[in-house]
Amino acid sequence: RTKSRLETSGKPAGNYRTTFFLGPGKVTRLQIVLLLAPFSGNHTFHLDLLYTGWQPWDMTRHIIQQANETSDGRRTATAALRNVDPIVDILRLRLPTQGCVLEVASGTGQHVAAFAKAFPALDWVPSDVDADQRRSIAAWQMKSGLSNVADPLAIDVGAPWPVAPGFAQVVLTINLLHLIPDHFVTRLFPQARTALSSHGRIIIYGPFLRGQDYASDGDQSFDTSLRAHDPAIGYKSVEAVHEVAQAAGFTHLATDEMPANNLLLTFTIA
Repeated sequence: RTKSRLETSGKPAGNYRTTFFLGPGKVTRLQIVLLLAPFSGNHTFHLDLLYTGWQPWDMTRHIIQQANETSDGRRTATAALRNVDPIVDILRLRLPTQGCVLEVASGTGQHVAAFAKAFPALDWVPSDVDADQRRSIAAWQMKSGLSNVADPLAIDVGAPWPVAPGFAQVVLTINLLHLIPDHFVTRLFPQARTALSSHGRIIIYGPFLRGQDYASDGDQSFDTSLRAHDPAIGYKSVEAVHEVAQAAGFTHLATDEMPANNLLLTFTIA
């Protein structure tokens, strides 16, 4: 038995969804999705999960900000609209001229559609752990009409990835690390290394701690709200990410400052 406790106290109104996956890699998996309507004031939710033979460290949690959905199934997240152009600009410096890019945790699919258009010589393979997000990715793929975007894969960072060794030249993930527990970050890099060809790169975008410090008061508030929903998740320090990457056989290539205090970290296979 494990218990998930979600407490809110005067949090900004908004729609959130928390998805729990128990026992990654098992044939039988239990998925529980909590949909919370906009709220304010004091609320406490308790959830008891009964399971047999699964360990609590086998749990992957994602908190996904709800997005608007069009009639054709495409979801649109405001944050993705804001950051896509700056990310494309920096990726021009960090991506190879040809090859395959595997995006882990593609979310709505807005990014991969924009990336595939901006980099037509690259093959793009999106993925997400969430089936609804994969449907949105497929809808963006269909709307774009681009031939260099593959069907989305079901990738859970806590489970073996369904790709062959050396499958990609780049693994890209955007706004993921602060939404998963530390021990899943340690799984991400070895999985990426296996998926990459020789001299492949992993590129990571998102908010980070600098040592023990936040880049702004807004970052501290956001991290506090994440940890209030799930104490296992939250901002990771740049230094901790470097250590995990090095342990998996990567070397640091570049750190790019991005708008809103975000960073884009690039590592290459040593």
